[in-house]
Amino acid sequence: MRISRAQIGQIVKVYKAQNAIQAAPKGLAPDSGISSDRIKLSFSQADLDKVKEQIKKLPDLRPDRVQELSQSVRDGTYKVDPTEVADRMLGRMIADKIK
Repeated sequence: MRISRAQIGQIVKVYKAQNAIQAAPKGLAPDSGISSDRIKLSFSQADLDKVKEQIKKLPDLRPDRVQELSQSVRDGTYKVDPTEVADRMLGRMIADKIK
């Protein structure tokens, strides 16, 4: 499964929003009728920043995989499952619309 940078950005936004929400509702009175949800993430913003930096360092192309696929196309042994192509196209379209 391929995850786009846009999807990663959306995930980061969600975690940042959750951190903002977690910090906001301090001191609610127990009898106020308003309950407060709390979340504690098992990683810090620094951890998230490290992951983002590592993702940025990853190459967009994998030369070994490109070579392998190029060779199978030249040999005429490359086969495509049309159902899988359609599934991935639809999945990509849905994932891009979620942002």
